[in-house]
Amino acid sequence: MTILLTFFMLFISNGLHPGGETTTPLTAQDVVERMKANLTCSWSKETVDTFKTGDPDDQVTGIACTFTASIEVLKEAAARGCNLIITHEPTFYNHLDNTDMFVDDPVYKAKMALIKEHGLIIFRFHDHWHRTTPDGIYKGMIDKLKWKSHLLEGETRVFDLPGHTVSTVTAYMNEIFPEAILRVIGNPDLPVKKAAFSAGAPGSSDHIRLLRQNDIDLIVIGEAREWETIEYVRDASQAGHSKAAIILGHVVSEEAGMEYCAEWLRSFIEEVPIHFIEAGDPFHQ
Repeated sequence: MTILLTFFMLFISNGLHPGGETTTPLTAQDVVERMKANLTCSWSKETVDTFKTGDPDDQVTGIACTFTASIEVLKEAAARGCNLIITHEPTFYNHLDNTDMFVDDPVYKAKMALIKEHGLIIFRFHDHWHRTTPDGIYKGMIDKLKWKSHLLEGETRVFDLPGHTVSTVTAYMNEIFPEAILRVIGNPDLPVKKAAFSAGAPGSSDHIRLLRQNDIDLIVIGEAREWETIEYVRDASQAGHSKAAIILGHVVSEEAGMEYCAEWLRSFIEEVPIHFIEAGDPFHQ
């Protein structure tokens, strides 16, 4: 019996099933190649969508999708047996994940110690998740908001919201995102005929371009410099124009897009478990 068990374990350890067929371990690079094959956009050579830690040739035990690979997210991923983390935003505090300035930083050291302890492989998935059709972040967020039926024909982020005011839309956002710290600019009683949604932080030019459309009364955004978009909306409101803004915060405005990413991955990866791990709003009341 002991000899048979040993023989069986040798089969498994060498990637063989008792029937004789060979199984190839799924590597992190395999996962990325499948992601590329299932996108509608071509893969750019100049991109932040690269491996940030770990060996791409390592076998994957599980996949965790998240908005940002915070320390708590990494701990949760390890606890669930996931060694591949697919994150939308940077892991090391700047857009390019340049760690030169953090070599002796205690926060960086603590995070790297955790990553090495659990053998975590981190891959950023930002540019191409936005470039695919539909944009993965917007697809997940619009589903979360349940606004698909309000989407104007030919538009991807402008919605018809008849019978609403800024305050009723704000109340709805509080229901959908109960932990979020929302901020509102403009008259809360302003009727909202049409609203635009701008996830993340595309910049004031994107926000103001939307707001300059006469029939858009409200813009729901992730974040903005307070001396740009915020002051534009405040001046517009004080000048008597029908303009207002609701600020969700960057995480809140995009996180459901990474929940959808986990669902998307499950449609073509079956070998390992795939989880969505919420990073959550970093701000507290």
